[in-house]
Amino acid sequence: MYYDGRFSAGLNILYFNSTQLSSTMFSNTIIGNVTYMEVATHEGREFLAITVAVNDAYDKSCRIKFNNSNGLLAAFRNGTLVVGQQIILSQWDARISSIRTHYTKNGQLQPLKYPEIALTNVRAIIGAAPKPKAMVALAPQVEPTLEEVPF
Repeated sequence: MYYDGRFSAGLNILYFNSTQLSSTMFSNTIIGNVTYMEVATHEGREFLAITVAVNDAYDKSCRIKFNNSNGLLAAFRNGTLVVGQQIILSQWDARISSIRTHYTKNGQLQPLKYPEIALTNVRAIIGAAPKPKAMVALAPQVEPTLEEVPF
């Protein structure tokens, strides 16, 4: 196979690995914000399932999904990693395990609002924390008084 320059960010580069055709990403960096995290268990092993919202150069959004069972799981448990947190994904051998753009509802295909890309072999770095919500100053409370009013 060869690369003809039509695909952006190296996401659709194909190469032959012995007799198996596979897709891989070159040394890319993906920066997004965590939208969902959940501790899950599969075959007795615990991991953190993470969804990250990412925008492309044209302000179109997609969701990157991946699992982590070491540093990010520990960061989630101790409160260092929170929803809204910036996360930086990189790894020269990250693999696309699936791409999902539609789902079935009542036997009909429906487009997802945000396409999903599931990755494996991802190295993730915790980035900037979400901005704190602005504190709104409350008006001082006034206690009612029971004064006699002359008629």
